[in-house]
Amino acid sequence: MSKKLMNYFQLNKMNFSKYRTNFSSEDDGTFWPGVVEIPIEENNKQQDESKSSLTSNPRLFTAVALILVLTIFFTNKNAAFLLLIFAVFIAAKEWFDMFDYGIIIPYPFLLYSSIAPMLIVYFFNISLIYVSFFIFPIGLIVYTGSFISYGIYEKFGSVFIFHIWFSLGITSIVYVLKSNTLLFTYLAIISISLSDTLAYEVGRRFGKRKLIEHISPNKTVEGLIAGLLSGTVAMFLNLIFNTETTSLRALFISFIFISFGVLGDLFVSKIKRTLSVKDSSSLLPGHGGLLDRVDSYLLSFPVLLLFSQFSYLIP
Repeated sequence: MSKKLMNYFQLNKMNFSKYRTNFSSEDDGTFWPGVVEIPIEENNKQQDESKSSLTSNPRLFTAVALILVLTIFFTNKNAAFLLLIFAVFIAAKEWFDMFDYGIIIPYPFLLYSSIAPMLIVYFFNISLIYVSFFIFPIGLIVYTGSFISYGIYEKFGSVFIFHIWFSLGITSIVYVLKSNTLLFTYLAIISISLSDTLAYEVGRRFGKRKLIEHISPNKTVEGLIAGLLSGTVAMFLNLIFNTETTSLRALFISFIFISFGVLGDLFVSKIKRTLSVKDSSSLLPGHGGLLDRVDSYLLSFPVLLLFSQFSYLIP
């Protein structure tokens, strides 16, 4: 009997190597009584699940890292401004790379319409933000000449969008930073981030109804509601404790602020969908590019800027 058993093992040793043995006192009717065969893969899966969620989830790990970087730089306004400048360099490059112009656009031209207004607003009189917007049409003239020279008229629209949307959005963030406390600006950014995060997680776990499938297939109505509620509450508390405003006004501004953040996200999603691009780049594991993380801010902060100037019109 032992010889037969040894021959059986030799013939099937490859199969046996895939299993771990767990001897019990009961005969389960198999060839080898008392053996319960547990695949090694199942044990490995259990070990993987026991790992830290931060190391096994790139999206969560990146989100925590981004918050830490933001927190470190937002201890000083000058440091925060430098962080914004760096973000502009990266996000602007990602924007133009998505369109694949087939030409090399010099960085001075690339950043002219976004960096110049930021410098004017931050280092000079903040009221010059209105004057700085005249830079946009000048930049468009410069770009128009470049694009006509290369004969690629059809891609000029992306440059126009960049000047109006990206440049205005980033300049508005600088305006809010310059005219408010560091804590207020930091928490405003965190409010948008919280809205994005909860919208993603709730939509992934509980989402049943698609929001706008032809623009962003993964976004759901349930995620939208969770994002709007969480972001509005966070921004409401920020306004109540860090500004002098009424509860009704704070609630209204918070809801509009977060809503425009959602629109900014959908706006970039539509552009990426049109270009058949999933992410603006692969810079941030689990998130895509930096542009994918800041798209919400570029519509929400101009709205916050307007409210700061005309809040007296809100009861």
